[in-house]
Amino acid sequence: MLCIADTTELNFNGQEMEGLGALSYEAQRGMYLHPTYVVTPDREPLGVLDAWIWAREARDADGQRGGIKESVRWIEGLRSKLRCCPRHVWCT
Repeated sequence: MLCIADTTELNFNGQEMEGLGALSYEAQRGMYLHPTYVVTPDREPLGVLDAWIWAREARDADGQRGGIKESVRWIEGLRSKLRCCPRHVWCT
């Protein structure tokens, strides 16, 4: 099995929705999605192992964001894979 993970932006710019945060440009509004897809070595899709979705918090007066660091999503994704398949070899 191959577990493929990456983060993508869900851009809802210009739409009236609550709960959105800034994307890579502060003026863009949306959320982030960090899924882990599972495929066979022959590229046959098996499904989604896990997914994180979040909106960035606003910056404070010092320009810092609160909440969980975005890099934590990668670490937590790896932990969920290890719980799911503890006897497999993992490459990151």
